[in-house]
Amino acid sequence: MSNMKSAIGQLVPMVPSKSEPKNQNLNLSLYKKQKMHCPVTGGNKLCYYIPFDDIDDTRHNPARPAGTDPTKALAIQESLISFPTGQEEPICVEWSKIAKVWNKVFGYNRDWAARDAFRLGFAIANHPANEPPGIWAWIFTGSPAEKTTLQLRENANKKPHSPATKQQVVKLLGQYISQGGFGQIWWTYSDTQKYDCARKYMMVTAPIWGSRKFKGVWNLLTQNGNSKVALSFRTWSKDKLAEYFCAHNPYGIVKGDLDAKLSGSKVIKNGKKYGIYFVSAKTEIAGALPTNASKLRVKRDIDEMIVVCAFNDSTVTGIKNHRKAFVDDSEWWNTEIKHVFDHIYFMPQTKKETDNMMVAGQWAEYAQL
Repeated sequence: MSNMKSAIGQLVPMVPSKSEPKNQNLNLSLYKKQKMHCPVTGGNKLCYYIPFDDIDDTRHNPARPAGTDPTKALAIQESLISFPTGQEEPICVEWSKIAKVWNKVFGYNRDWAARDAFRLGFAIANHPANEPPGIWAWIFTGSPAEKTTLQLRENANKKPHSPATKQQVVKLLGQYISQGGFGQIWWTYSDTQKYDCARKYMMVTAPIWGSRKFKGVWNLLTQNGNSKVALSFRTWSKDKLAEYFCAHNPYGIVKGDLDAKLSGSKVIKNGKKYGIYFVSAKTEIAGALPTNASKLRVKRDIDEMIVVCAFNDSTVTGIKNHRKAFVDDSEWWNTEIKHVFDHIYFMPQTKKETDNMMVAGQWAEYAQL
């Protein structure tokens, strides 16, 4: 498309906005313009018809690391070429002062669909016939955190036809926090205040993920001591429990000794047969753990059973009592049902514990039954 007319090829000074330096060169009058409704912002936007040659097409959607979903993009393409109104929703772009090119903020699927439609020779009704292939877009000039909010809103509210995954939502929420979206006051909040603040933001920005699904988003965001969130109570995923245990256990057990499923592994070391379970909730002792551990002990002739615990459903103030209750329930099972549990290791979880113990590879508490 080297012979296509490009508005950026004819640069003249433009009156800078507050967010743009005075040496910024761009003449928006060279682009055709019209008002269009943007569902992401919920209002009308002044949009410009921007040639594809002026838009960077090398970047992936930050909310969709796997890239464009061809199935979804083809559905958009069908609407672009078949609707009498053509492109009904604009994409959003941001001007790169360094590269002198437009970067996409959102609308990656629409961009891909429109490019492919032109490549295949299809016309889009409201795209000017006397202009090179391009797309209608409105121009973003806000902060990085405001841009992340737009990307979160655009990607996380697509149910049912193209829902974002929990991992994608978590990535954008963490990005918003690290960009200072909640301001400096965030770092003075308690864990509960941070949870409430983030949930209120999600209720406004992406209601699907701000109601009953939010706890799952928060748990995934905060597990394993995510520094972006900086909670005073650390949660652990089971794979991280396994990593810590294998780095700091007295039995010589390493990660390669464990089964792929990790929990329920049988490991033979120094002539002893060990059974190992990784626990991430205090409620597991009242669930399937005792039964599964009993079966493992009998069926695989286990000599000693090890349980490595992190209570992600506990709190800084409740963790001591929850650990004691877990040990008491394990002792009750050993006495009243069958001797199953031998060693219980508790992970550092409070800030004091993680600060003082993790570097040394120590355990918050240990119980031998």
